[in-house]
Amino acid sequence: MTVVSVATSCEVVNGRRTFGISRFLGIPYAEPPMGEARFAAPRRRVAFTRPFDAFAYGASAPQRRSLPEPLARIAGTLVRFDEDCLHLNIWTPDTGAKLPVLVFIHGGGFVIGSGAQYPGGDLATRGDIVVVTINYRLGLLGFNAFDEVFEGDRRFAANAGLLDQVIALEWVRDNIEAFGGDPEAVTIAGESAGAVSVAFHLVHDRSAPLFHKAVVQSGGLNLFYPKGEAVRVTRDILSEMGALRDPSRLLRFDTASFGRAMGALRHRHIGILSRPYVDGTTIPDLPLPVLYDRMKPVPLIVGTNRDEFSFFTELPMFPVKSDMRSLQAMVAAEAGQERAKIVRALYRDTKKDRIALGTDIMFRMPAIHLADAHALRAPTFSYRLDWEAKGVLSGLGATHSVDLPLLFEDFLKPFRSVYLGLLPDHARHALGERMRDHWVAFVRDGRPGPAWPLYRPDARRTMILGVKDRVADDPEATRRLAFAGVDGFTL
Repeated sequence: MTVVSVATSCEVVNGRRTFGISRFLGIPYAEPPMGEARFAAPRRRVAFTRPFDAFAYGASAPQRRSLPEPLARIAGTLVRFDEDCLHLNIWTPDTGAKLPVLVFIHGGGFVIGSGAQYPGGDLATRGDIVVVTINYRLGLLGFNAFDEVFEGDRRFAANAGLLDQVIALEWVRDNIEAFGGDPEAVTIAGESAGAVSVAFHLVHDRSAPLFHKAVVQSGGLNLFYPKGEAVRVTRDILSEMGALRDPSRLLRFDTASFGRAMGALRHRHIGILSRPYVDGTTIPDLPLPVLYDRMKPVPLIVGTNRDEFSFFTELPMFPVKSDMRSLQAMVAAEAGQERAKIVRALYRDTKKDRIALGTDIMFRMPAIHLADAHALRAPTFSYRLDWEAKGVLSGLGATHSVDLPLLFEDFLKPFRSVYLGLLPDHARHALGERMRDHWVAFVRDGRPGPAWPLYRPDARRTMILGVKDRVADDPEATRRLAFAGVDGFTL
């Protein structure tokens, strides 16, 4: 292990090199969002006064632990939680090169997660690329409508957690060349909340010059709150915390208080209460089809897992209403009762079909609508992952997040068996190899491997990833036609 030093706009950064990869961990990219800046727009990091030792991951945003502390320690994911959390991590094969860059934005429903969960050394080695992962503010610290309630108070900014990401991308533009990356060849990618984030950057004007390709895995703009709903939820939270008439109190609460306030409102508001919303400034207050047409026309991979919704019906972390009546009501809220009846007629009231309908409402059909619109303006590649989890999650099928251990060799080690099972699985291993090769090829060349065709609305050729990959034309044709016009924000 040797120390590697690079000179950036913020001064010298020291990292460590092992097994052909240099790692720079926990680099601050913005000023700590603390005190009066707790909910404000992020500020660029001032220059370091001395060389910065980037030897360990920085603190993650305050959140509930996804693993008990003893297990997290074994897994190597026991990182500190602190409001001083705006850090990024870099893996690079060669600091003297000019390589394509992958910036991966973590998921976790905008309430949990960290860039440290996605070690990028394997992808960097495999593809001869630079990999970057980032932290951003989570929960009510990053996602609230306080600025709507306390209009004009500059201590509050809409979608501050997404603005953190913009600052991180600007840092990459300004500094990645020192780490061997090409600032003119940046791909942004993300899963779940990370995919929602990527979709945001595709329409956010300030993000436009900061990336050149995009990957949207299991999420999209439909998961934003409409402004009215965001304000209603925020007012209820402020009332619960006794801060509706005194915004200064929000600067004094400990971070756990925000979680307790949201928990107290679970009976009134279902789902994740702290998520991005359409504020009209950071993202235009326009219908989804119009937003799709305004996305930056860059090469795009977009897709979902076959059984996404099972993750939310069977696990308590992100509770949603999953009975057939509630699902039909979600469609009606977007497109009216008549369209909801047409959609409902295609699904039986069985667990399997409820999962299929929930997946289609929240993930699959929005991904198809995005692909249809984007393919008219830029190279687009669509996928559906059908590989079913084998471990503790084996009853959930091709559930939400099952793509992550296939793409990141070190994701959740040593507990990958939660997804992958305990026994060797050569077919699964081969699938992971193919997926990583596709993603890396896209980062390098703007298209996945040659077996994966372009997506066009006249054929909708889709890569079905599984034990044996195959290409299918319009694989959800009947359901897709029923969902015509169902294109709103999913409450």
